Amino acid sequence: MESTFLLHKPVIYGSFWANSAFLMVLLGHIIAGAIAPIAAIAAFKARKGGRLHLQSGRLFTGSMIGVALSGIVLDIVRLCFFVEENHTKYAGYSMPPTYPARLGFMFVGLCVLYLLREATPSRAPLSPQNALVVPSLLVGTGLSLTAIIALRLNPWTGALWMIWTFTLIVIIMARTRLSLSNHRRTEILRHRIGMSCLAAFSWWGALQGFGPAIAIAIQCADLSTRPYLGNQPGQFSPVFLFFFLSWAPFFFLAAYLIHRFRKLPSA
Repeated sequence: MESTFLLHKPVIYGSFWANSAFLMVLLGHIIAGAIAPIAAIAAFKARKGGRLHLQSGRLFTGSMIGVALSGIVLDIVRLCFFVEENHTKYAGYSMPPTYPARLGFMFVGLCVLYLLREATPSRAPLSPQNALVVPSLLVGTGLSLTAIIALRLNPWTGALWMIWTFTLIVIIMARTRLSLSNHRRTEILRHRIGMSCLAAFSWWGALQGFGPAIAIAIQCADLSTRPYLGNQPGQFSPVFLFFFLSWAPFFFLAAYLIHRFRKLPSA
């Protein structure tokens, strides 16, 4: 049976070619996820508006687009095809992610695409009415997913922290779109807010993905066959708080970067 490259999740889609196609998309997701946090650091270290800053920013933007699109595709496939086979704990394989986690990452992927567009100064302008359509849909989706996870699934996995955080970021970006202050300064602020939050997510994502992969490589294979409960309601777990403690520092760092770079003169 095939498995994912780093985390050894089962990959069962009925044929060698279907499994290979899934793994190729996953490989692209991993590569983009490795490039993005490094490109973000380079962009922050470079002189704002300079050549290295612009080149690193383009690389970061492209890699985050790849991360978002491939992540959305992978989770749609996981939730729509051979669902039971790919959500079973097999001996020697890792436990598959929960349904709330998959829904949370899909939502974050959509928000990432929106934030990338909003944080790019060269984008085509939109009227105030049209500019609020996408963020309104995203906020509505975030609230709907919150209700679904709270009422039908397990709200204590930590996925809600992702959904709430990115819903708030989308609201902030939409609110700044309506600002009546200096257009140039507002655009620079929007760029710094969007890119700082996306950089924070890329750093958290690298730790969340590659950290467990290193642990799995060091430890022996998990031969247990515990039942999969990721699609079931659940009771409160400390995991909910532990997830927040691992998630929040990266966005506190984003807030610090936004505050710090607001003091710099625009290029």
